[in-house]
Amino acid sequence: MTQLWSFIVRFPIMVGVALILAQTLPFLDSRWLWFSDEVRYAEVYSNLVEQGHWIVLNLNGVAYPDKPPVYFLFLALLDLIPGVHMPDVMWLGSAGSAIILLFAMRSLARAVGVGQEGFAAGILVQLCLFGMIILLHYVRMDLLFVAFMLAGQAQLHRHYYSGEPSKHAYLGFALGGVAVLVKGPLGLLLPLVAVWGTALWAGKGGRIVRLPTLVGLIVSIVLMASWAVGIVAVEGWSFFRDQIIGKQVLERATDTFHHSEPLSFYFILLPLLLLPWTGMAAALPWRSFMQWPTKIWTQRSELGPVGILAIGSFLHFAMLSSLDGKVGVYLLPILVQLSLMIGALIVARPLLRGWVGVAVMVAMFGGALIALSFTKEAVEYQTGAAICGAFLVLAGIVMFTLRNGKRSMLIFLSGAMLIWSMLLAAFLLPGLNNSTSTRVPAEHLGRLAQEGYVPVAYRTYPGIFSYYAGRDVVQIDNADELKQLLKSKRRVVVATRDKDLKDIDLEDFETIYSRALNGAGGRYVVTRRD
Repeated sequence: MTQLWSFIVRFPIMVGVALILAQTLPFLDSRWLWFSDEVRYAEVYSNLVEQGHWIVLNLNGVAYPDKPPVYFLFLALLDLIPGVHMPDVMWLGSAGSAIILLFAMRSLARAVGVGQEGFAAGILVQLCLFGMIILLHYVRMDLLFVAFMLAGQAQLHRHYYSGEPSKHAYLGFALGGVAVLVKGPLGLLLPLVAVWGTALWAGKGGRIVRLPTLVGLIVSIVLMASWAVGIVAVEGWSFFRDQIIGKQVLERATDTFHHSEPLSFYFILLPLLLLPWTGMAAALPWRSFMQWPTKIWTQRSELGPVGILAIGSFLHFAMLSSLDGKVGVYLLPILVQLSLMIGALIVARPLLRGWVGVAVMVAMFGGALIALSFTKEAVEYQTGAAICGAFLVLAGIVMFTLRNGKRSMLIFLSGAMLIWSMLLAAFLLPGLNNSTSTRVPAEHLGRLAQEGYVPVAYRTYPGIFSYYAGRDVVQIDNADELKQLLKSKRRVVVATRDKDLKDIDLEDFETIYSRALNGAGGRYVVTRRD
């Protein structure tokens, strides 16, 4: 184990890349694309490649300004790899984004003073997170988003906290601007909150009000404005004003119509997403809990890597909790910082009680999967859930038996989670296809459209069907408009939620699909009229 650990410390990025590719490359097309992000992103990307919509994205035949184009351009670069085709490129995008995140972690580790051994441990900690493993098998832009965000945070920290030259501030603002072009304003806002808050806490806030801050802001604004200029050139000023400024910025900032969650949301979700490392809480000095505030205050001017990462995580958490719109994946930058922090602690001390806690969490998560396999909802993925759950229970027992608190524990857990990730992709995730993907109803729409039917998405977003339907789907949200279409005597096939069937006269209709879809708001029905 000593020689293996030495190799990991010497080549942490290489080891991380190998772990990521081993989990993803064999399973690029092992399951269908799921509702709703995956099928939407696949259609957006297909339109970018086939129709050239690379400045203002396109979904179901209309402009889709909800997301900037950088992530999809990244997919286009991956698509240049010989032998890579749709939909493989979508999952390859997750693997590629995770690899870029490893380099961002290295940049942040160096900026805050985490040594090479702590960084190597931090990579393994990150790749052992249940949430991270699931993201490796899921299509989202958040891994790439957080990679640019934290790379920017690292550069900003080097200037505002460590006092290094202004070029680091400019690079930090530029990387933050790119992060904004991946997903949105949090890409710059969160790094600034973490870095400036840490600088203020340590009594170094004077650096914030100097010229490099103004120049850096201009750099980030110029980068972000490049997309705005492209939008105006392609779609016109009124589109930019109404769709981007009005809808995407002002409306979302003042009236979050979705993902509106209570203040307690992240307090509950963070310990779950941190699994199995939540068990490390057992190693904290709880007996001196009342002394923590005094100790934190007296050491504020002598922050070490753990303290800096802890403050950054806390400030991110506070900022995210203050927002009305809350999504679990927004906690990813916190999880990355906590992974580096845990990695630094693991190599500094045995943490025996913490490792026992981690072993218990692994076994408990496995037990939850086994319990899930016995529910009636899990019929289609019962075997996969049982296999994945049993493996984790066994791994937790072995960890509890070892419990030496040394590096070998981290190596064993990393190997176990690699195997678990492969079991997950091979047995559990494909079993969720029918209950989580819109592929079957979409293919009904596409097949019947080829036979002359008008494909309609009634009171639901047509973009969730377009990719697998192989064509645009007509969107109708008004009952009168639907009735008018039905009066035209044309053959029609309608996809809608079961609850909206009351608006349709079903006397002449034949239902060809009916199923509840996970996360889709109930049962979906496809019904046709000849």
